[in-house]
Amino acid sequence: MRLLAAVLLVATLAACDHSHGGHGCEGTNCTPFDDPLAVDYDTVTTYDYEARIRPLLAARSILWPTATTERSDPAAYTHEAVLMAGPSGFVVPFDAEGSLLVRFVEDLPAETPIPLPNLRNLEADELRYLKRWIEAGARDEHGPGFHDAEHLLYAGVQRENHVAILDGETLRIVRRVSFDDHGIPAPPAGAQQDRLGPHHMAFEPDGSAWYVSLINAGAVVKLSTSLEIDPSDPAYLLGRTPPGAMSYPGMLALAPAGGRLYVGRSSLAPDLSITGFYALDRATMAVEAVETPPGFTLPHAMAVTPDGRFVLTASLSGNRVAVLDTQSGDLTPTPLTGPARELIHFGVLGSAPPYVATLTSRSTDELLFFTLTADGAFSLDAVVPAGDGPYHAHVGHDGRTVLIPDWVGNTVTMVDALTRTVVRTVDAGAPAGPLSRPHSPTPFHDGSRFFVSSANTNGAWTPPYLFRRPDGSETTAADFGNVAAFAANGTLIGVVHLGSFPSGLEHAMGHGGGGH
Repeated sequence: MRLLAAVLLVATLAACDHSHGGHGCEGTNCTPFDDPLAVDYDTVTTYDYEARIRPLLAARSILWPTATTERSDPAAYTHEAVLMAGPSGFVVPFDAEGSLLVRFVEDLPAETPIPLPNLRNLEADELRYLKRWIEAGARDEHGPGFHDAEHLLYAGVQRENHVAILDGETLRIVRRVSFDDHGIPAPPAGAQQDRLGPHHMAFEPDGSAWYVSLINAGAVVKLSTSLEIDPSDPAYLLGRTPPGAMSYPGMLALAPAGGRLYVGRSSLAPDLSITGFYALDRATMAVEAVETPPGFTLPHAMAVTPDGRFVLTASLSGNRVAVLDTQSGDLTPTPLTGPARELIHFGVLGSAPPYVATLTSRSTDELLFFTLTADGAFSLDAVVPAGDGPYHAHVGHDGRTVLIPDWVGNTVTMVDALTRTVVRTVDAGAPAGPLSRPHSPTPFHDGSRFFVSSANTNGAWTPPYLFRRPDGSETTAADFGNVAAFAANGTLIGVVHLGSFPSGLEHAMGHGGGGH
């Protein structure tokens, strides 16, 4: 597959890409350069993959695993081969600065080993040209890169104010959605002055849109699910809540019937005495406040029954849960007996009442089981020991297994909701494995695997690369988290290296993304 280096030819630029400009090259009508390494790419204004991108990548042997100045056979440089090269995120369409093809060259010290060392042979104008190709969508004749990806995972990267969209089949990062690009920053807030952006996601049942809560921006935004649109294009943003209409939004629960999205409060809000949550009209993005009684503070846990009739929430502290009847508008709080609990996240099992509801308590290492009847009666049935610091639990693909990330223990506890027993604990090589401050799990559409986001705020997991920040400053392990994929039996399949503080992770399917 290797070709000997050829004697350089005098470049004959095609008329459409002459150094004096020209935009006449369309589709596959570009004439290949006689020698792709003898071109001033700052003058090339078209991005035909077959005639422009493939010859350059092959001439620089950028996919070859060892350093060389020889050229590769262009036949090995198909569009798919380049998109699938290297670690996940090698090419992220519409995001050149976040693509590893660029970051390996620009954001690591020159002496750091990289898996595709010939990237460092790219001339400055060649790299700039490839960046422009990526920013234009990393297209070939069929459309933007990964435009046909299915079974997408949405991972909030809180401190970087973006959502990484992954293909659950291939574990490739296929898009990044930056809210800074849409003029919705995540200003630092609280005693730690932390920059907290996207936290949790929900999806329209017909797949037409998705929603995300932005903690410090005090907003929920509605976005397109299209992979044909540049995520920074204004058309990608379909709506947002009015400025000042809410503060510190956190967990989302979408009611398939009735057009409402219910929004809880982030547990990272600097004021833990906040009361009340929100009901959002998904068509207009108008916000209605739902008051909770005095002392029912920071309603964080949030779920809705499949019929949209009842909304469940819980005070982060204070040992109280509540049921909102959406027909009558009545909110019924219920006190819990027993030790003081930090109540984190609800799940609802079943397609009709009586429902089974689960609720994690991080401070007491418990999974609580409730019954919710058709008239709204809500009662605690059982308490099951879980792992160390159970956090944002998620109902599995089978509607029976509860996936519980253990924030402190760096494990995932799998509980059978019917027998109410622990069936498996996944540690993935803890304490140094990828489960490091695991935040959110989500199952795959066919039950063959599940995924877990890890914030890694303790730096226990060492990422493969410590990329420098945009300002050139150095980073530590705690500046990077991940999403790990597991087979249904808990065997680790792969790990995707993400940015700072990954949080909510959701798959757009009817598996419990809205709490059921």
